[in-house]
Amino acid sequence: MSYSLSSKGDTGRLLFSGGGESIELHPIWLRERTTEDGTVDAGSLQRLYDPAALDASLQATTIELDEGTSTITWSDGHVQTVTHRVLAIELGWEDDALALPAAVGWSTEPSPFPRHQWPEDGDDAALTAALDAFWTHGFVVFSGTPTEPGSLEQIAGRFGPVRETNFGLLFDVFTKPNPVDLAYTPIELKAHTDNPYRRPVPSIQFLHCLVNDATGGESTLVDGLAAFDDFRTIDPEGHAALTNTMVTYRYHYGDERLEDRSPILETDRNEQFEGIRNSDRLDFVDAVDPDLLDVFYRGRYGLRTLLNDPARRATFLLSAGDVMMMNNRRLLHGRNSFQITTGLRHLQGCYIELDGPALLRKRLALTSTTT
Repeated sequence: MSYSLSSKGDTGRLLFSGGGESIELHPIWLRERTTEDGTVDAGSLQRLYDPAALDASLQATTIELDEGTSTITWSDGHVQTVTHRVLAIELGWEDDALALPAAVGWSTEPSPFPRHQWPEDGDDAALTAALDAFWTHGFVVFSGTPTEPGSLEQIAGRFGPVRETNFGLLFDVFTKPNPVDLAYTPIELKAHTDNPYRRPVPSIQFLHCLVNDATGGESTLVDGLAAFDDFRTIDPEGHAALTNTMVTYRYHYGDERLEDRSPILETDRNEQFEGIRNSDRLDFVDAVDPDLLDVFYRGRYGLRTLLNDPARRATFLLSAGDVMMMNNRRLLHGRNSFQITTGLRHLQGCYIELDGPALLRKRLALTSTTT
């Protein structure tokens, strides 16, 4: 692809063009991306200067075009070489080899189902394929992992540091007397976000099956991304109420008090999906105008009806050695009820954050492009 960079008259702006695209660039925007010697650390590429201190009237005095690059001499004397393809990638005009796979919403169980054998150490291709499934669908199920209690710490640690909570570094999921959470009972759990009352909400949950001899207890997942898009079409007004009305999520047990506030549907500045917090056990909406609450309650009911539609679920049984890794900011998980008299059911869980597998996936991509 051929690109060009030029000054745009007396405005001081620069014009970057190519492939039918063009954009005006602020001179400081481009200048603060310089990586020339003395401007950034050679190892980390962190700046050695404060871009806020650049001259507000900074302009390009000359621009020399070469094959695939432009060399700019700035009015403060700095000389910067811009690689056109690097700039095009940042602007989204070309694909980035290190970019994570795009999320693909699903309103019926993904096919093929994203189940992968636990990758052996050094099997980068298998690990990459599993990570791609995770970023695409929001979850992946691994088979063939160790079943010793506590082994989840090492399994999850392959993707990033395990995040400790008041439930511990790892938490056990089995039926208990006087449970601190309904997960520790045999009842059905509807589609929900785990720990919506935390700041921040854990972004990835692992559930590791150590033994499962009970009848029932199938795991369920629903894609919040697809539900977000579908519900906006079904009820635009209700959808807007769920993105604009603040909700408090509370966990109170004994002397533990955890709370956080957020809309049920979290969006970015372009009103696109960023996350979902859904919990029919822990959410308390603000006391806003009753007319607004009419719309909010209608929307909440409609969204939950959608999320609990069996046709939208991925339903699967975790057997001993299976590990589910799911994006807790995107997906809602649940469980069918099970019979405690038919056998033991013991899972362990933990949380990590999204930057762990993101870093791992980019490292694998970088390795594959340099070998």
